[in-house]
Amino acid sequence: MKHLAVLIIGLLLIPSGAHALTFLGGDQQVIDTPIPDDVVASGGSVAVNAPVESLTVAGGMVTVDAPVAGDVIAAGGTLVINGDVGGKVLAAGGEIELNGNATNALVSGGTVRIGENAVIERDAFISAGEVTNAGSVLGNLSVSAGTFENTGTAGNVTFEEPPEPGLLPDLFSVLIAVGFLILGLLLIRGFPDFFAAVVGQVEKSPVLLTVLGFVAIIVSAIILVIIAITVVGLPVALVAGLLFIVALMLSSLFVAYALGDVIASRAGWSPGRAWVFVLGFVILQVLIFIPLLGTIVQIVAVSLGYGGLLYAIRDASSFRAGGGA
Repeated sequence: MKHLAVLIIGLLLIPSGAHALTFLGGDQQVIDTPIPDDVVASGGSVAVNAPVESLTVAGGMVTVDAPVAGDVIAAGGTLVINGDVGGKVLAAGGEIELNGNATNALVSGGTVRIGENAVIERDAFISAGEVTNAGSVLGNLSVSAGTFENTGTAGNVTFEEPPEPGLLPDLFSVLIAVGFLILGLLLIRGFPDFFAAVVGQVEKSPVLLTVLGFVAIIVSAIILVIIAITVVGLPVALVAGLLFIVALMLSSLFVAYALGDVIASRAGWSPGRAWVFVLGFVILQVLIFIPLLGTIVQIVAVSLGYGGLLYAIRDASSFRAGGGA
């Protein structure tokens, strides 16, 4: 699917209705009463048993058994969507099952199934190890998977098998990783206080910041497009866009340090800050290079780092506004 990246961006930039936000967090979250707002939820397990306006969710087990008026953006180990979705479904996880209706579907996971009662009114783009379509896709069904079983219907079906991954990453990927490793070490040495502030936010609320960071990335992209529409705002959008790209590139570096710090503290090891970063960076890169799992790890790392960066900037701004140095 040569144009999958363009389609992903296009789907992400389809605006949803503007509503208030309701944040839910905890080990187990159950929504039993209707919420006429956009819901952002995270937890070990999340169950949606009553209608909501839109849903952004991250959890180990996510079950949606009620209608969602707008979009569903979900990440988790197991995702089961039984209710009808008025907008699009963007999902990444280990096992994903779509049994309700939706406008568009963009899904990446280990195992993906479109149930026999599901109807995708427009297009579905799926990347997974195993894909089963038993439902109905009225537009294009594009699948990249190791195995694909199609007992349902679709307006047009495109299927391709992903290339066999090598045992080792290619030289270009290794060089890029080395470059980011050096960049992270320079940031730790040149801006230690700011780096520590972002890492502190990441370690304090990892699940919440992953969800908020993921949402913030989408919102930031939409705002940049809106600003760029006007001739006056185009230069601002270009500068802000560059800053946005830089922030995304740096986000996983903060997560790498936090990962190394957690592992070192659990092991009772007290190396210098540089070695903590190297430890976390190497482990994170190994996870990213694993097929399928690496995509999910990278999305989580960038979202978490971006959320931590925004929170650190917010706290720094509040501190200065209060008269701090």
